[in-house]
Amino acid sequence: MKCIRVFLYLLIALLAVSCSRYDYYPRAMHHGSEKLSGKTGETAYIVKKGDTLYSIGKKYGVDFKTLAKMNGIRRPYSIFVGQRIYVAGKKEVVAKIAQSSRPKATSTRKKVNQSYAAKRYPPANHGKVKLSWPTEGKVSSKFGPRKNRMHDGIDISAKEGATVVAAAAGKVVYADSKLAGYGNLIIIRHSTDMFTAYAHNQKNLVSRGQQVVSGQRIALVGSSGRSSVPHLHFEVRRGETAVDPLAYLPRR
Repeated sequence: MKCIRVFLYLLIALLAVSCSRYDYYPRAMHHGSEKLSGKTGETAYIVKKGDTLYSIGKKYGVDFKTLAKMNGIRRPYSIFVGQRIYVAGKKEVVAKIAQSSRPKATSTRKKVNQSYAAKRYPPANHGKVKLSWPTEGKVSSKFGPRKNRMHDGIDISAKEGATVVAAAAGKVVYADSKLAGYGNLIIIRHSTDMFTAYAHNQKNLVSRGQQVVSGQRIALVGSSGRSSVPHLHFEVRRGETAVDPLAYLPRR
């Protein structure tokens, strides 16, 4: 694992020389390797349009600053549609964090803080980028916990050699097979903070630095990397944050 991390850091450093800050999202591609906290009784909430940390906290009875600490979210506490927010863990742990984070104030002061939080932290949103399905097929594995690890995208079952298309227009910032587990992988940047990733390809048909349009053929479905059957592993990222692709793709 240490060797893989060292390789990733070296790769990121090399890319940073010629790329802008968001050309390639650092530390993002850990296919199925992100360990969950592993505590029994944890509950995760998937962010929906219009949510704020404050509104989520109010729903579950947890102060929004507590949620920020529990999920490693820093100021200005931005959240995104499809993002998982852990709202509960072991009761004694949550209670301890909540007690240390909850402001001691009068009811009047509390109302002021609530108003400030609602204005300060804007609702999650999709932005201007509209995504389309990258290939035909059924979703065989959804975003979320998988045993004791996190599945950061969705798997779409498809035949070997089926067409994979760009989910939206953008710039190819990675097209290679050097990231362990992903096989032939393509990453496309669509805006300053939105990326899509296409993994386990039989063959990549585009190269790094290439501009693509929505619906353009970019790869062929395969089972390269850590995969036993042909399928497309598809991820959506807001910066470094993995979000649920189904929250961004049109229903079908």
